[in-house]
Amino acid sequence: MTRAVIVGIGQLAAGDDGVGLVVARALAARGHETRESADASILLTLLEDERRVVVVDAVVDGGAPGSVRQLDTGALVSGSAHLSSHGLGVAEALELARTLYGAQVAGDIRIVGIAIDHPTGAMLGLSPAVAAAVEPAAVLAVALAGAE
Repeated sequence: MTRAVIVGIGQLAAGDDGVGLVVARALAARGHETRESADASILLTLLEDERRVVVVDAVVDGGAPGSVRQLDTGALVSGSAHLSSHGLGVAEALELARTLYGAQVAGDIRIVGIAIDHPTGAMLGLSPAVAAAVEPAAVLAVALAGAE
């Protein structure tokens, strides 16, 4: 397996929904390999390359805004986990990747979820609670990537 990549998913123009991108940018500035995407379709290409992928994304109804936790990929695919606010969410991208590449892709994915309130429209910037979650989410993402 090649080196891990950290993927921030989100929409900067939707306020707290952009937190995944903010985390990815912070980690890129520290020299980590990162990617950014508005939705989870990017995972299909990255998983095809047989690499570990750490996804950082906002989750709706994931607890108090700013809560950070690792999400279980099995729960996402079974539909029992929190939903993404994107058109193609992480759960759908994982299910499609499993169809295309086989069941083994689940072992190559780690997910960092940052709880947000449901986006209500266009808004720039993160709320204070979600902005405070950027560093803890970055630390967790690096640990899950197996980087130092």
